[in-house]
Amino acid sequence: MAYVLLREPTYSETFIWSEINAVRAAGAEVGLFFARSRQQSRRAEAVGAFRTLMSHPARLPGQVGRLGASYGARAVLAGAYATALTPQVRQFRPDVVHTHFLNLPTAVAVLVADRLGVPVTALAHAADFLLDDNPAALDRRVTALAHLFVISAAAAAQLRMKGVDLTRVPHSVARAAFDGEFVDRPAPAHGGEVRLVTIARLIEKKGIDTALEAVARLAQAGHRVRYDVYGDGPQGERLRQAVAASPLLASSVTLHGATPHAEAMRGLAAADLAVLPCRRAANGDVDGIPVFLMEAAARGVPVVTTAVSGIPELVDTGSGWLVPPDDPDALAAAIAHAGGAPGEALRRSAALRDRIRTEFAPGLQAERLLGTWSSLVERSARTAEAERTGQVG
Repeated sequence: MAYVLLREPTYSETFIWSEINAVRAAGAEVGLFFARSRQQSRRAEAVGAFRTLMSHPARLPGQVGRLGASYGARAVLAGAYATALTPQVRQFRPDVVHTHFLNLPTAVAVLVADRLGVPVTALAHAADFLLDDNPAALDRRVTALAHLFVISAAAAAQLRMKGVDLTRVPHSVARAAFDGEFVDRPAPAHGGEVRLVTIARLIEKKGIDTALEAVARLAQAGHRVRYDVYGDGPQGERLRQAVAASPLLASSVTLHGATPHAEAMRGLAAADLAVLPCRRAANGDVDGIPVFLMEAAARGVPVVTTAVSGIPELVDTGSGWLVPPDDPDALAAAIAHAGGAPGEALRRSAALRDRIRTEFAPGLQAERLLGTWSSLVERSARTAEAERTGQVG
């Protein structure tokens, strides 16, 4: 398996590493190929892409034609990346090329796979296609795939709403992978204080501001609440200012910033509740199924979240608490209920953990991926043999 990615996965993309580890554990050989280097500046990257194009000008019309003229400059960039990567990937001799995200990474992977003559697949998440303002080019990339994986049924519905014709490409669900650690933990004891934890990028769609409003309401009503937030992002400074400006929040909220995964997981394991009030952002961005909720479920931490996008495919009213987005009163009420009913919280967290084991475990996702990839390889071999013996057409 050749994973062709735009760059090395970031700390907020642990699901890619988790998937790779699960696929390797299932017996596949995996090669990683990155179009961009972390050390390379954007200017150097642009110069390198231009030089690559100038050394292979004859390929430009074909790559633009493959991705669609409407894809414009990004088709040219994808071609430059694919031209640079193809010799490395060819040396690896993959059976299948795979990528994550339906935007530029899929464009690059399609061109690399075309040049190698092997099948190509991609896993669709959410923002990678929801924020795409070129539905024709998106449809062209998706239908160039031998198989499309989606992290949820909701993602498939969202793709159809974006104008992608899914009748033209085989597709199936393969969940985003979490770290796969199922941890048995004792019930936390905080002397009557309810400890809440969120692990997320501090961006609009995560709804951390709604969580802060809910915590302020709980503190105002006399509830003893401790809220730890692990992660950073564009809204970090605004959220830090909001906490500092409120005596209620300043005494009960800690924004830890970006922290190593292991440290954040220790914070999660010590929590009473995992809280993530996701919403649809103003630009249309929305979560798929947050990996944080899977990590909480695997560790037996009860979950309070919102019924948006694919989240109800993981959490329902029997396995957690679902509230409307952008509703701090409803969120505060759910936290108060969950924190004040430890027996009910334990029952729901156990149901969610069972759901994780039977549907979201990384090993299961690896089986789904490998099953499809094996079928594609067998079909490709049959086609090649038929062409060799003159039985095609």
